[in-house]
Amino acid sequence: MHISLNLIYYVHKTYSDGSHPILLQYTINRKVKRKVLARCHEKDWDPDTGRLRTSMPNANAINQYIDTEFQNAERDLYEIRSGQKPRSEIFKSKPFLSIREALDRELIRMQFEYKSGQYDKILGLKRQIRDINIDIRDIDREWILALINDFREKGNIGSTIQKKVKLLRSIIARYSEKGVTREHRNIRIPVQKSIKVKLTRREIHLIENLQLPGSDLITAARDLFILQIYLRGIRVGDILQAYSRDFENDRFFYFDDKTNKRFSLKIIDAAKPIIDRYKGKHQRLFPFFSWKPNEKLTAFENERLRLKHKESCTTIVNKHLKIIAGMTGITKPLSSHVARHTFARMAIDKINNPMITMELLGHTSLAIHQQYLQDLRQEEILDDAADDIFSEISIH
Repeated sequence: MHISLNLIYYVHKTYSDGSHPILLQYTINRKVKRKVLARCHEKDWDPDTGRLRTSMPNANAINQYIDTEFQNAERDLYEIRSGQKPRSEIFKSKPFLSIREALDRELIRMQFEYKSGQYDKILGLKRQIRDINIDIRDIDREWILALINDFREKGNIGSTIQKKVKLLRSIIARYSEKGVTREHRNIRIPVQKSIKVKLTRREIHLIENLQLPGSDLITAARDLFILQIYLRGIRVGDILQAYSRDFENDRFFYFDDKTNKRFSLKIIDAAKPIIDRYKGKHQRLFPFFSWKPNEKLTAFENERLRLKHKESCTTIVNKHLKIIAGMTGITKPLSSHVARHTFARMAIDKINNPMITMELLGHTSLAIHQQYLQDLRQEEILDDAADDIFSEISIH
């Protein structure tokens, strides 16, 4: 009997965030079984040690988990070789789990993979499932439709329900022996496509020129919003967390919180007065984000608190922006994300090259970027068409 055990950093599979899986691979008489232990980006993997580099957040905990799993696998193979355990022990089917047990396992996996945002989504889903002890194999179309109805009664909109059902399907795929069946896949949730609100140049000038108290948070919210536009539609979370030291030599350096990519942006002349107004006066550039890591907590716990604080700061900024919209007579629902759509509209008006606009907006997928641009253009085409249709109708 030929038996081998290897730990593999499997670059032939790439997740949406650009990371690759770390696999435990058993081979018994040419029959292969792989188990995903964790995932990481190539820069965080040390091929010499076969472990994560310690510079990666939560690396010690993940490496300890990998060590434990590898030791358990070595013990299993020893017992198979010595006849103490049948070969089927390793190649056995997935255990029967309740949806509660599957979600709990997924929560543990998210901790090891340092994905606090996804952790909270799974935790939220777990709290909303009433029949939490159902065997995951027994989840069928009727059960999911009843769950969708529960979501609607709780006030969830179509796009939110769609994301929750997609998350549920991924749990079923990972932990159910049957996997995702056709009846699971065929469930469709009606989604009303949201309008990507964007400002005209006139509306931008109205906000820029609005007279506001010099040291008030509402002024900081206005300046942050305008700076978002000037910094290529940067996401609000990234500018909230920016330090004064990130703005040097006419460039802004930052890591995108969503994609974890590093960016270096040229600071245009119009943005410099805003940066100079706040530089060195607060813990971060703007006076909103004040979170600091707690040494008594784990890296994962700190990460969860950081993201929650970012959400709270975004809510504060958006409340001030709604007031600003009222003060300027702008009837559009103004929020920090409108800055991103506004820059995108300005960019595609000037540049007819999706590869360049994709880089400007920091999109990681050309397909996603093209759909984003199509949505922006289609809304304006339909609006203009409606104006043409009714242009000769006078209202008395």
